[in-house]
Amino acid sequence: ILSVNPSFTHFFGLSLSEVKGKDDGFLYHDQSKGIHLEALNKLIYEVDQVEDRMSCISAFEGKSPIICSVNIVMIHDGEGAHKFLHFIEDITQQVSAEDNMKEVAFKDPLTGLSNRYSFNMKFKTLFLEAQRLGEQLTLFFIDLDKFKFINDEYGHEYGDLLLIHVAERLKKSCKGYDFIARLGGDEFVILIQNDKSKVSLELIAKRILFELSKPFLLKDVNYHCTCSIGIAQYPDDAMSKKDLLHAADSAMYMAKHSGRNDFSFYNHEVQKITNLHDRRIKEIEDAVVNDSIQLYFQPIHDMVTGEVLAFEALSRYLDDQGECHLPSYFLPYIAEDPLIYKLGVNQIREIKRYLKILKHHGVQLPISMNLSSYQIKSDLIINQLEMVAKTSPDIIRLLKIEVTETMLFENNNIAIKNLNRLTALGYSLLLDDFGTGHSSIYSLKKIDFEAVKIDKVFVNEINATNEKEGSFLNAIIAMMKNLNIKIICEGVESQQQKDYLLQRGCKIGQGFYYSEALPRNKVLKYLGV
Repeated sequence: ILSVNPSFTHFFGLSLSEVKGKDDGFLYHDQSKGIHLEALNKLIYEVDQVEDRMSCISAFEGKSPIICSVNIVMIHDGEGAHKFLHFIEDITQQVSAEDNMKEVAFKDPLTGLSNRYSFNMKFKTLFLEAQRLGEQLTLFFIDLDKFKFINDEYGHEYGDLLLIHVAERLKKSCKGYDFIARLGGDEFVILIQNDKSKVSLELIAKRILFELSKPFLLKDVNYHCTCSIGIAQYPDDAMSKKDLLHAADSAMYMAKHSGRNDFSFYNHEVQKITNLHDRRIKEIEDAVVNDSIQLYFQPIHDMVTGEVLAFEALSRYLDDQGECHLPSYFLPYIAEDPLIYKLGVNQIREIKRYLKILKHHGVQLPISMNLSSYQIKSDLIINQLEMVAKTSPDIIRLLKIEVTETMLFENNNIAIKNLNRLTALGYSLLLDDFGTGHSSIYSLKKIDFEAVKIDKVFVNEINATNEKEGSFLNAIIAMMKNLNIKIICEGVESQQQKDYLLQRGCKIGQGFYYSEALPRNKVLKYLGV
């Protein structure tokens, strides 16, 4: 070093006398010495100017290395000798700002994991590397089971806390060099390099399932969460990034279909079934939009007089070929999909219109409609029923709501609250499929049910010779009578069943003995109107 300017002393905390005659390399931190030497070599043999980022030392006590932009120019003196002129600028704040921008661009702000953008870049890099080296690349696709429940039940703050804890446990379950990212919502991915045996991958998946199955303490709530994991590998399952991601996603849905809290490797044959599922979902989506899912009406009779007392509205799907499909064809595919909300709203409106048409013909018989627990928890459905109550108060006593016994067993606070809202508005509630679920007598006391519908599986046993089965039906009937709850028997298909039920005091029934579900244009004829 031959000379320095006044800013040098202010910047480094060193005077000219302290540095004169020393090699300029001592100004640079150890991590930048290699960059400095490379720059000097370029100046001597290739170029007259170089610029790079280097870390410089500081003589001020306690001060960390300074990130600098270093511009070195070689000056020739005409006699073959040369000197180096260093322009050094502190860019620590600029680098900090850039790091913050990278943090925002590449990190998920909630969990601190890499985000979707960062995953896409890393996925591209690792995929190309796997192709070049002829190695495997494994992708885990992880989705939390029933994540929507915690947001609906406790609020998004609790959902966010769960995601933060899940991210921590995923990091705990993986090696430091495995790449973990949150794609958004409750979807996470893990990229694992190099060849791994199926057994090794199974161990990783089981470790993740085990860690996530432990209770999460979310403020005052001890919450249990599970996940479904799909696993796919390059090159065994896919030859492109897009196909590998799709394969892992498909495998994850296979795990969900197998009962959740499980993992699944991609399977081409099983994928055919998944593709069928996807096509069915699209078919049903179009059917809901085009109102191809219609209501049929099954009469409910007084088994003593034969009089029609009410109707139950049942969904039927008429496809493009005119074939009529039962709910088992389409409802399972949309049971937990927002489509079920739209279907419910459509049916509420249709029943409201039809009740007015029946009234015009002098018929004022109640119609009951089925709502799933998923629909009962929906503000969209409840708001629609509230609107009916406000705009058509005469409809309320004629529109009855059926819910399944299984819903009571779920003990969902939102569902219970919404059912009580409906009874407060004046709607009558029917408990459907009684005896097939796990509800207790206490559950019947929590909600005011007008009637209980005994499931047809018990009515079918009337034809059986097993006395134990018959005694179970008798016990249900006796219990409902003691509770003073009206009974409706489903699936009455023969004179023998009708007589058996009447002997035990059951006076209301529905089933093929009387009629199958009727399309709207045949109801009035059935009533003789």
